[in-house]
Amino acid sequence: MFYAQLKETFTTLVRENFLLGEKISISARILKNEEAIGNPTRQDYPLLKGKEFLMEACFRECRGQAFTDAPCEKISTLADIVALPLENTEQRALFIASLNAVMRYLKPELATVHCRNDEPEECAGEIIRQLQQQPVAKVGLVGLQPAILEQLATTFGAENVFCVDRDEQQRGSSKFGVPITWGDEKETAKLFEQSDLVLATGSTVVNGSLPGLLTLASDNAVPLFFFGTSIAGTAELMNLKRYCFEAA
Repeated sequence: MFYAQLKETFTTLVRENFLLGEKISISARILKNEEAIGNPTRQDYPLLKGKEFLMEACFRECRGQAFTDAPCEKISTLADIVALPLENTEQRALFIASLNAVMRYLKPELATVHCRNDEPEECAGEIIRQLQQQPVAKVGLVGLQPAILEQLATTFGAENVFCVDRDEQQRGSSKFGVPITWGDEKETAKLFEQSDLVLATGSTVVNGSLPGLLTLASDNAVPLFFFGTSIAGTAELMNLKRYCFEAA
């Protein structure tokens, strides 16, 4: 239902702006690490470990990006992109990267390009400052973003931070004193039950887990915020809360 609504909303938008019928080329390519994130001081980001890839779509010189573990390269038209069934990760990655590029074209102030070098660290600090302004004692993190996790553990105490992730190599490990549990339905539901607020990586819109997170947030009356560029256009279209302070 979520993806059908997103697709319908986006398709209506491009029709209203007379873009759908044009022969518009959207090229998606896989960025090298240096292009995507530069040379950050810390080296434990999933992107630098080859766990994820940052795909980029270009539309009328506007760039849109999406994190994915199922990257592909494709030159297509906007009409073909909105016709994708969004049944698998590869299709969603193409759709979301393209959506972000088009949304950047229609709304130039929308930040859709990943921050670089040590900006992810700076963004994490600002996210923490925003959280400290709210009545939050226990925080859940969906998706192991190390800069965010470290600052959450330092600020709120590792015992008050919960993290789920789908990296098999992180399963059962601990980072900054926070246990990393496997992000299946059971553990993710437990995270929402324990948390006052949940932060989730925007790449959940690509891997397909986002609708389930929205349901858990509603069922548990827990505020849900997303972070990152992958979800930039989707958050704008679907009125989702998003933290992203250093993206371009």
